[in-house]
Amino acid sequence: MINPKVCPFCKKDNNCMAHIPNNNCWCNEIKVPEDLREFIPNELKLKACICKECILLFKKNKKEFIKRFV
Repeated sequence: MINPKVCPFCKKDNNCMAHIPNNNCWCNEIKVPEDLREFIPNELKLKACICKECILLFKKNKKEFIKRFV
């Protein structure tokens, strides 16, 4: 069973609240790089949000992110 609240990379709570009506979640304010989306396992694409920490790590240090999570 896929848990949409678990980041597909670090496996921690992604703190996404976009599923709550009228909620202004952090995920609406951040751009997820296309090349990061390519690393999401197929079975989790469009089913689990990436957490903010993983997005920021990828933007800051792509090589470190890949080393840790891919």
